[in-house]
Amino acid sequence: MENIKEYINIHQTSIFKLVISSTEALSNLKEEILSKFDVNVTLIQKKGFYKDKIIDKEYEYLDITPLHIGKGYALEYLSRFLNLERSDVMAIGDNINDIDMIQMSGTSATLSDSYEEVKKVASYVTTNTSENAGFAEAVYKFI
Repeated sequence: MENIKEYINIHQTSIFKLVISSTEALSNLKEEILSKFDVNVTLIQKKGFYKDKIIDKEYEYLDITPLHIGKGYALEYLSRFLNLERSDVMAIGDNINDIDMIQMSGTSATLSDSYEEVKKVASYVTTNTSENAGFAEAVYKFI
């Protein structure tokens, strides 16, 4: 899409999440967005070890959401709705935009090939990768 702002204005679109992807560096754009808007912006780099193996490409993307909207808030809302204690909630994530969700859960897991930032906050790191049943390992570990 060439002009996101124009598209939003024409279609009067409500935005709950916006992802901007580029092979160029996006850190300056992140700072510009944060200086002009009251939103959450997470920069995720799919480079080197974290290169996207499915499309065999290196790139960066910005994960942009309104304040107080994200996986952590969704997990907190769902927990309250289901009347669950935090200690009874498990989250599994492998990306930087999963950190708030992992921190919100009572039990958390990430994969052996996850970003180091995610491994630091998860209570369990699998021995398997995402391609080798890492998610299943995490589920079976705690059921």
